[in-house]
Amino acid sequence: MTPERWQKVEKLCNAALECEGSQRVAFLAQACQGDDELRREVESLLAREKTAEGFLQSPALEIAAAALAKMPAGGGGPSLVGRDMGCYQILSLLGAGGMGRIWLARDSELGRDIALKELRPEKAGVDVLQTRFVREARITAQLEHPGIVPVYELGRRPDDQQPFYTMRFVKGRTLTEAAQDYHRRRIAGEADSLEFVSLMSAFVTVCNTVAYAHSRGIIHRDLKGQNVLLGDFGQVVVLDWGLAKLLDRSEDDLDSSSIVLDREAAEGRDLTLQGQMIGTPAYMAPEQAAGDFIDQRTDVYGLGAILYEIITGQPPFKGSDASDVLRKVLNEDPVPPSQLCKEVPAALEAACLRALKKDRVNRYAGAADLTYEIQTWQEVERRRAEEELDRFFNLSLDLLCIAGFDGHFKRLNPSWERVLGYTSQELCARPFLDFIHPDDRAATAQELAKLVTGAKTIFFENRYACKDGSYRWFLWTAIPSVKEQLVYGNAHDITHRKRTEEVVRGSEQRYRSVISAMQEGIILLDADGAIRACNASAERIVGLSGDQMIGRTAVDPRWRAIQEDGSPFPDETRPAVKTLRTGKPCSNVVMGVHKPDGELTWISINSQPLFGDDGKTPAGVVASFSDITERKHTEERLRQTIAELEGLKKERRGLLNHDRAELS
Repeated sequence: MTPERWQKVEKLCNAALECEGSQRVAFLAQACQGDDELRREVESLLAREKTAEGFLQSPALEIAAAALAKMPAGGGGPSLVGRDMGCYQILSLLGAGGMGRIWLARDSELGRDIALKELRPEKAGVDVLQTRFVREARITAQLEHPGIVPVYELGRRPDDQQPFYTMRFVKGRTLTEAAQDYHRRRIAGEADSLEFVSLMSAFVTVCNTVAYAHSRGIIHRDLKGQNVLLGDFGQVVVLDWGLAKLLDRSEDDLDSSSIVLDREAAEGRDLTLQGQMIGTPAYMAPEQAAGDFIDQRTDVYGLGAILYEIITGQPPFKGSDASDVLRKVLNEDPVPPSQLCKEVPAALEAACLRALKKDRVNRYAGAADLTYEIQTWQEVERRRAEEELDRFFNLSLDLLCIAGFDGHFKRLNPSWERVLGYTSQELCARPFLDFIHPDDRAATAQELAKLVTGAKTIFFENRYACKDGSYRWFLWTAIPSVKEQLVYGNAHDITHRKRTEEVVRGSEQRYRSVISAMQEGIILLDADGAIRACNASAERIVGLSGDQMIGRTAVDPRWRAIQEDGSPFPDETRPAVKTLRTGKPCSNVVMGVHKPDGELTWISINSQPLFGDDGKTPAGVVASFSDITERKHTEERLRQTIAELEGLKKERRGLLNHDRAELS
């Protein structure tokens, strides 16, 4: 630093010391406008000035200036990769913040990977930061809770005696990353409702963790999505207790040490301010920003900010820099979440905005109260999902079931008794293979084996026995839940169609007399693939008259045919074309076709070859198809409802396990 630069920094520092609380922030924003590096130098000098007040004998500004002049420009320091620190070998850098660095290390004695945290090299010489770092390790170690990563050891490097501590290595991503990823997919129309359920479950765990810390007389003071880690195997841990405050004791200079900015943060949202304004601006309670007294309700505000990010994809306040964000924290209300994301449940929006009240008196009294509010919403949603599932089960004309991997039905809707004649109790009392036609049992067992591995069943046909001794043909769609060891299935009675297809295959003459009365659409195509005849149901399903359909081919572009993923349906794989080419039938091919008015209709197509005199060369094709548009919509609603119910059940089990763990 040049002498001229130092004089300017010193002058601004002295002037800033005359300001109080939030006035200092406004002063620095105005005085250093356009020179971010100057502002960082002044703020760093203020940090050392405040630290020096309690225990340094030399003039504070002189000591701070000397330290500032020696600070490396990048602040990263040398890499430790490959070095040994006692029994720990450093493998790679996991991350770095404003005060510390975290390394992935190998514990050679226990043969496990651990996380090792140390001060950044340029901060290692500051006594107050060393004291705070050791204090962070001790506080974290004393908070024994599943939501707080356990500390293994607090030690010092053998070469320079700099402190470090080791803790469990949890592989995963931050809650901020997960929330932003969810909202990116939501906007693109690709999000799964279960993702939001998982995020809310993680939030409840965070609330419970903070409530535990409050019960130990500790507030976090820097709650944000980036300080919450979601492990790859369901772990949820609250990180970075370096700014934690013990409510029942005075911390003197440790709590009033100056402002240190994380230079790597963007837009002022993720800057961690330590001192009179300790915390991160975008998540900081107004009383923190003003340097006033704080308590558990300050952390409630931080939880509200995390909840805001979960339900909207962004923090409550954004700005061009830290000062701009702090100004909004102090003077503006957050935009209601429903204005940013219309799908936000009203109950969650109300809880979020209450937690973010400017006056702490109007917030929840503690993290436990916010937890109760969110869990109440979850319970209401769980019951609603179960009620909707019950209504869906009872009203559906299709045969719906929940079956176990053990080969028994667990739940059946009334359609089963209506179609087969057996009561639900009779069907659930025996393995469902007992009711399947002997010729179909091997194929059904093979399909169940696929479901057990997690694979879905899209189309599968088999025959079930009726109480009167007859059999009914079912077309199945099934989704497995490996964790619950359950299969959620939807069976459509296709007996009428199967019998009709048999009639058609037996005689073309009989085909012409039958198709006119069928519910399924029937069309007859010649050897060139052109339609020569159709029934009334075909006209109704595709929205065309017989005259409009006659002469069209299966690959006519006016069908605007699409596959289930929305992509164009390839000409060569269309059922009629494929059957004419190969002489083999096609079954249950799903295709979307557009009516003349643009309406999309989903159909399930079966095609059978009609052979010439030689019995080998296809002379035409008869195709039957049914309108499955409503079924497609129903299956999607069922999948979403099941996903929500699974997530809520998982959360309920997690909460019960958590409560048992705490009670034990």
